[in-house]
Amino acid sequence: MYLKRIEIAGFKSFADRTKIEFEEGVTAVIGPNGSGKSNITEAIRWVLGEQSAKSLRGGKMPDIIFAGSESRKQLNIAEVTVVLDNTDNYLPLGFSEVSVTRRYRRTGESDFFINKKACRLKDIQDLFMDSGLGKESFSIISQGKVEAIFASKPEDRRGIFEEAAGVLKYKQRKRKAEQKLFETEDNLSRVQDIIYELEDQLTPLAAQSEAAKEFLALKKELTATDVSLTVAKIKQTRDSWESAKADFEELSKTVEEKSRFIQQTEQQLGTLREKRGSLDEQLETGQQQLLHLSEALKQAEGQKALLSERSKNTQKTSAEYRETLNEQRKKKDDAQANLQEVQTQQADKQTEKVALEEKIQQLTNEAEKYKKSPKELLEDLRGTYVELMQESANVSNELKYLERQYTQETAKNQQNVTRFEALRDQLEELTEQQSAAQTKTKTLEAQLTEEQENYRRLAEEKNVSQQQLQKEQQLMYDMMSQVQQARARQKSLQEIQENYSGFYQGVRSVLQHKEQLSGIVGAVAELIEVPEKYTLAIETALGASAQHIIVENEKDARQGITFLKKQRSGRGTFLPLTTIKPRSLGAHHYQAIKDVDGFLGIASELVSFSENVAPVMQNLLGAIVIARDLDSANLLARQLRYQVRIVSLDGDVMNAGGSMTGGATKQGNRGNLFNQGHELAEWTKRYEEINQALQAKEAFVRDLQAKIADQTESLETLRTQGEQTRLAYQEAQSSEERVATELTRLQKEQSLFSYEAKELESFLNDYQVQKETLEFKQVELKTQQDKINQEIQQLNEESDQLEEKRAGINAELSRLQADYAVLDERLLYLERQALGFEEQINELTNQIVNLENQLLALSSDSSDHEESEESLTQRLTELATAREHLQEQLAVWKEMRQSLQQQVDQADSELTEANREQKQLLARQSQADVQKNRYELKLDNALAYLQEEYSLTFEGAEAQADPEIDQQVAQTEVSHLKQAIEKLGPVNLNAIEQYQQVEERYDFLTTQRDDLLSAKEQLFETMDEMDDEVKTRFFTTFQAIREKFNVVFPNMFGGGRAELVLTDPDDLLNTGIEIEAQPPGKKLQSLSLLSGGERALTAIALLFSIIQVRPVPFCVLDEVEAALDEANVARFGRYLSAFQNDTQFIVVTHRKGTMEAADVLYGVTMQESGVSKIISVRLEEVKEDGKFQVKEGELRK
Repeated sequence: MYLKRIEIAGFKSFADRTKIEFEEGVTAVIGPNGSGKSNITEAIRWVLGEQSAKSLRGGKMPDIIFAGSESRKQLNIAEVTVVLDNTDNYLPLGFSEVSVTRRYRRTGESDFFINKKACRLKDIQDLFMDSGLGKESFSIISQGKVEAIFASKPEDRRGIFEEAAGVLKYKQRKRKAEQKLFETEDNLSRVQDIIYELEDQLTPLAAQSEAAKEFLALKKELTATDVSLTVAKIKQTRDSWESAKADFEELSKTVEEKSRFIQQTEQQLGTLREKRGSLDEQLETGQQQLLHLSEALKQAEGQKALLSERSKNTQKTSAEYRETLNEQRKKKDDAQANLQEVQTQQADKQTEKVALEEKIQQLTNEAEKYKKSPKELLEDLRGTYVELMQESANVSNELKYLERQYTQETAKNQQNVTRFEALRDQLEELTEQQSAAQTKTKTLEAQLTEEQENYRRLAEEKNVSQQQLQKEQQLMYDMMSQVQQARARQKSLQEIQENYSGFYQGVRSVLQHKEQLSGIVGAVAELIEVPEKYTLAIETALGASAQHIIVENEKDARQGITFLKKQRSGRGTFLPLTTIKPRSLGAHHYQAIKDVDGFLGIASELVSFSENVAPVMQNLLGAIVIARDLDSANLLARQLRYQVRIVSLDGDVMNAGGSMTGGATKQGNRGNLFNQGHELAEWTKRYEEINQALQAKEAFVRDLQAKIADQTESLETLRTQGEQTRLAYQEAQSSEERVATELTRLQKEQSLFSYEAKELESFLNDYQVQKETLEFKQVELKTQQDKINQEIQQLNEESDQLEEKRAGINAELSRLQADYAVLDERLLYLERQALGFEEQINELTNQIVNLENQLLALSSDSSDHEESEESLTQRLTELATAREHLQEQLAVWKEMRQSLQQQVDQADSELTEANREQKQLLARQSQADVQKNRYELKLDNALAYLQEEYSLTFEGAEAQADPEIDQQVAQTEVSHLKQAIEKLGPVNLNAIEQYQQVEERYDFLTTQRDDLLSAKEQLFETMDEMDDEVKTRFFTTFQAIREKFNVVFPNMFGGGRAELVLTDPDDLLNTGIEIEAQPPGKKLQSLSLLSGGERALTAIALLFSIIQVRPVPFCVLDEVEAALDEANVARFGRYLSAFQNDTQFIVVTHRKGTMEAADVLYGVTMQESGVSKIISVRLEEVKEDGKFQVKEGELRK
């Protein structure tokens, strides 16, 4: 087997997909420092299973992905594939070629493939375990690993030898066996604990099972008799209920008629009160209006007086403003006259200034002609003549250059036409390529966008599903907790009811054995049903009587007391039905309190109980009054002259005689003896409802989990598709960019040609014009030269006359300039005067306008005052009239209000009498309703008893009941059967099934325990066998490597000796390995004292020793010989050549001695900054620093 090919994409500096082909033998990878050649070594190490980012020269795993450069964006995925030639089946996969791929995304996701099939990292690590290519092997030596080997502890070096010995798979199996042993011990412990528990359960369950069978037989006989007895009682109770119902319905009709009369009267009274209220509001509003009118009259009179005073002040102010206005107008007229005079003077002087300026300008122009002396003028003319001669020469030169440029541009134009046609063809071809590339890119981009959107949408759906799953799971766990709490409460209430918890010891003992005692009806608290609202009041009213035991007669009471004495079980109070007489509140007492606020009723009428215990209940509660609160109880007690016991809803008591009892009660103890059966039924129902909801919730959670699994699978499919599309899209983008770059370059070149063509066309168009212009300019310059020559001759003849005329003109010009300065100063003075007069006129104009506006305002105010005074006079008259009318209306409304009040009083009296009669009817109706409800409750209790106790409806029970049954005989028989069942004591009806289940489980677990013990022994034997195999293989391999090392080391060093030593020969499973080295001419010394070259050479010697003992398919060495001198590098190269038939070597190096031993040279360069590229290199092109010239293709030596 050998490494056939490696493909790198996005790994570190390899931004582009790069493929490197390897052959058997030695391949050298060279390149300058920083070019990325060591990244090839790390790519091989990474794809074969390396998990440490530090081992790959990174801080964290995303650092292995191409991070971008100045011209490229960072990538988000790194992928490396190695392809191995496996024709010798070195890897037991059954394939002649094996590819291993590892892919990592910047988001942290990883993919692994073997032959393009997805797998786990562990599968790759297991594949190469003990192959010599594993994680701990010496076949891939990265930079710095040589130093790490010699700096590590002896125990850490052991991994190299274990990899060579092929024992890692045994150690891994042993670890798995140890884990299984731990799990087996844990399981065995749990199984044994359960067996001990089951052994304790078997014996009592056997006895309980027999008792349960006897109980079921007695229970069946009891059911038949009790059902017949209950059916007979139901028929008897139903007749009584129908009679009570008829009485109640008759009273209800009477109450309804009285209620209608009261409603009509209340409506009539409400209408009258509404009218009275409306009239009261009108009266109040009228009084307010009268008050407002009076205040308005006073205010209007005050305003009229104030207006009269203001009118006088306005007339006085207007006269003052008119006098000031006349003065300001006179000042303005004077200022305007002065301004006009100044402006006339300005016009005269300005005329003089213009005439003087014209004279000065004429003399200035004349003087300019004679500014220079005749000599200076002569020099200027001569200079001008020379300039004309130079310009004429320049024009001649321009004509010659123009002719030469014309010849060159004509020839260049012919060349550009040919090149432009070729460039146009190239552009057309590239434009088509660009269009195709853009179409492909857009298609792939749209496809990628769609796939990403689908992935995002599905990921969001999955996220929503996961959030919903978490929420539903939390709800499910909450419901589980509620189910457990409800079940626990249900069991607790059931145990309390069955064990009579809360009762005194003597009472509890009698109730637990009531089936054995005759005539026990039950405790008072058992036989009474109390509405929740009255629980505390009834509990307080009864006190200890709640635990008194009701019996049929005195004999039964004596029997109960004898039983308690015999059993020494405490004391109890018995209430024989034959001796206890009912008590009730006297009619005069009831009449005294029935209409008092806070009276709720008689205690016996507010609770429900069976008819047969009515005498006892009436005795205990019939004379006790229930009040709303303590204040109400106090009021009722005074009405009853403190002769009756009164209890409030809060448990406070007004005792007969006037004493009071009250205070705080413990909340947890309220009503413990009442309504236990009702509370148990409620908790049972609640448990069933919550448990049913829990089952539905569990099914829903399972559906959600299945849905998320489907979404995860779909996401993986979409991710794979998206990755393939993304890679294709990136490739299409790169292709499009290359075409666009080339197209841009050609377009720029075409633009340049077009520009040059336009420039040439412009030149040719302007050529003739420029030529004619230059020729004309030559003639013109010649004419100017002749003219200048004539002026020079004339100036030489007239120089004296010109000098005299120049002096006279300058004198006259100086005189006129002095007069002009005096005139200009006078104009400035006149301008300042005019400006002052204008400012004065503007200021006076503003003052006049302000005064005129103020006079207009005062005139307007005076008119307003006159109008307001007339208006106020009229308003005073209107207000006085309105007040008089309002006083008359108020008198009429007061008479109407008095009449309405008389009607209200009469209706109110009638309503009071009707309410009194209604209360009496309601009291009678309530008593009739209580009587009906008692029979109804008794009937319901009997029907509920059939349903709860025997799960029978009345019809079903009647069908199987004995119609001729004697109730007294049946009652006796039921008592005897219950006594027989009571003698059995507590019976576990589930014991029969439980005993069978426990016995089956006990047999199963004992068999399982024996199997676990057997498995435990087998695991110990397997671990011992693996330890023996590891010891044997390790020691054999160590000895073989040691012998080879003793030979290779002197050969590599040219002498000296070395030794491999076990640190603990007696512990071959854990012993470390020391390396002792003595190079030639030196003493035996520690490895840390060796030079870098000596340590490197020692490591190389160890590598070749291992290869001789355990040849590996290929070996990757990264600059391991960097510290060696030339002689040792050559020796290293010879060793590579010697072993290349058995092992393929890929060597990262920049030493020529190693390169000479290579069959193939690959170069790594960064033609583009930050991006590595593979090229082939000739040996003679490699410099000492590793740099080389770039060539394309591959060169074999």
